[in-house]
Amino acid sequence: MTIYNKLNQKIWIKGNFTATTGNGISGTLYQESKMVNVFNGTNYTAKIILYDQNRYIVLSDDIDWKTASSGTWEYLNSSGKLNIDFIGEVEIELLKTDLTEELTAIGTNGSSKLRIR
Repeated sequence: MTIYNKLNQKIWIKGNFTATTGNGISGTLYQESKMVNVFNGTNYTAKIILYDQNRYIVLSDDIDWKTASSGTWEYLNSSGKLNIDFIGEVEIELLKTDLTEELTAIGTNGSSKLRIR
């Protein structure tokens, strides 16, 4: 099963949004590419992965659910972790807490493209 990720922002200004100020990188996961029905993330842990334009991993870190049942997540940057200039894609990896299922949430039509500056 493929899950789809839609970011709430296209540009994220490094240093403005951290774990202490809130307003991190956030998005919603959906069950289908039309992004109508949300994915219920209850019983899953989640990780954010940033891929640059050459498909190299720039960051891989745990994220928090804002509301797991409605598929909304947020990554609150720790000091110095995203001190980069970046243009690329965001993927969310999901692992069921009983370790029986691993899913990847991808973007479609630019829905997970992010610029950090």
